[in-house]
Amino acid sequence: MPALLLLAVLGACGNDDSGGAAQDPAPTSATNGSTSGDSGSGDGSSDGSVEFELVDTITVTAAGGQLSETAVPLSDEADVQAFVEQFASGDMGAQVQDAVAQTDVPDGQVMYAAVVAIGCDSPDQVAVSTSETGLVITALKVPSPLPECLAPMTTVALVLVPASEVG
Repeated sequence: MPALLLLAVLGACGNDDSGGAAQDPAPTSATNGSTSGDSGSGDGSSDGSVEFELVDTITVTAAGGQLSETAVPLSDEADVQAFVEQFASGDMGAQVQDAVAQTDVPDGQVMYAAVVAIGCDSPDQVAVSTSETGLVITALKVPSPLPECLAPMTTVALVLVPASEVG
C-alpha cells in the first residue's frame, strides 16, 4: 500500500494547478542562452530574438503561479506587486522584490519578468524574443533534467532589454 501511495505522489509531479505539465520549450537560438549577469546575443533579427541581459532566475518549490505567455514590464513598485500576487509562497514574492530592488536598471533599458517554468527542473538559461503579443522569455532546456520530484518548482526569470526593442 505505501508503494502505491508513493507512485501516486510521484506521478503527480510536474503538474500545475490547471493539470497541465510544464514544458521545456526548444530554444529559439542556442546563442541566446545567458547566465546571470551576462548579455544575450540576440540581435533583433528576423527570427524575433532580442538582445537582453539575464538579471536572475529565481526558483522556489511549491510557489504556484502560472506560466507566462508574455513577459511583463517591472517599471515601478506597482508593477512588481501585481506580478508577485500570483504566487502562493511569500518567499517567491520576497525574492523577486529583492532582486528587482538590488538591480540598477540603466537608462534606455526596461526590466521584464516571466514565469518560465513550473515543474521538476530549475532552468537557469533563457531566450528572449518578440511575438505579436509582446516580449516572450523562454526557459532553455535543462541539460540534466530531474527524473522525479515531490513538489513542482516555479522559476521566474528577470531580464533587462533595450527599451527600443519593446517599442
